[in-house]
Amino acid sequence: MPNLRHVPLGVDLDLFSPRRRSPALRQRYAAPGEVLIVHCGRLSVEKRPHRSIDALAGLRAAGVPAVLVVAGDGPLRPRLERQAAGDALPVHFTGFIPGRQAVAALLATADVALAPGPVETFGLAALEALACGTPVVVSGSGALPEVIGGAGVTVTGEDFAGGVLSVLRQPAGRRRAAARAHAEQFGWPAAVRGFLAAHAVADRVEKAKEAAT
Repeated sequence: MPNLRHVPLGVDLDLFSPRRRSPALRQRYAAPGEVLIVHCGRLSVEKRPHRSIDALAGLRAAGVPAVLVVAGDGPLRPRLERQAAGDALPVHFTGFIPGRQAVAALLATADVALAPGPVETFGLAALEALACGTPVVVSGSGALPEVIGGAGVTVTGEDFAGGVLSVLRQPAGRRRAAARAHAEQFGWPAAVRGFLAAHAVADRVEKAKEAAT
């Protein structure tokens, strides 16, 4: 359609940056040699947060020394805590993190971020992780595969552990650089230019309608 424009949301590339990576924060959650995975989002049914805990269980069963930080809160938190405790899994529940800098530091410090929800219309948290230089494993449903492109792994079905393993097979420096480079296409200046261009198209269409009446 001539009057249709695709304008993605933007991400704050200064706030969400690899510079936020924190050795002290990493030491809080992961021992040397462990893989630090982060799930950041609301703990509700539509987000499928149990998939992240299942992924951790799969990784541990495969011999990967992974730990999981679940950042966020919601109605499923008690059930998820029971699931992690029942399987004796190293899962840290932070609850809601109020400061955006603290969220950025956690995302930048992780090795992999998980976004397992199947109904994301955009997935800003995944893009924020990429901006921090952290590759993301996402559900093949929804808009996330289009957002992350080749800077992460898309999972069809439930094998998020396999998705994480695919990420970890890539050299760390290369995968982190690719994540950041991809996110740089989504800076707010580009989004603003897209919005302005869309409004210009809308104005031209409206004027054409007025001229035709």
